[in-house]
Amino acid sequence: MKVEHKISIKNKLFIKREQSLNDFSSIEHRLDFFSKSNGKSWINDSKSTDIGATAFSLENIDGPIIWIVGETQQERDLDIIYDLVLSKVEEIIYYGSHETKLKYRFGSKVKYSQLLDIKSAVKMALKNQSNNISVLFSPACSSFPNHENYKARGEYFKNLI
Repeated sequence: MKVEHKISIKNKLFIKREQSLNDFSSIEHRLDFFSKSNGKSWINDSKSTDIGATAFSLENIDGPIIWIVGETQQERDLDIIYDLVLSKVEEIIYYGSHETKLKYRFGSKVKYSQLLDIKSAVKMALKNQSNNISVLFSPACSSFPNHENYKARGEYFKNLI
């Protein structure tokens, strides 16, 4: 196979991959930028139901970030987001009733708050005085039992803003 042909194939694959990523990020509730007010860009990423999806979101948002994350009983591999959190996240707002490894891993390195629900988490994010900051609602957990699915949870979040 000629070198020019290989380059052409690589370019086509790159373009297809880029188009797929653009399509992926335009799905409602997936990196869904929906509001800007008082120096804050609000991003609904309710579709992120695991830490891998949240890692993708953190990678694709320019910092600084206030990250609203939810409670889960599943084990989270925090190693995959460690550097991203330290380099981009200004504040973690965790909603849920149980202690979490997030607190022990990041609580001494990043401002950390624990609240009971999404509504309280949004109120806390609104109190942050930083300008030019993104508020990322990327729960990294299931929507159950409080919401029927990630869409209902995402709509609930958007209606709080």
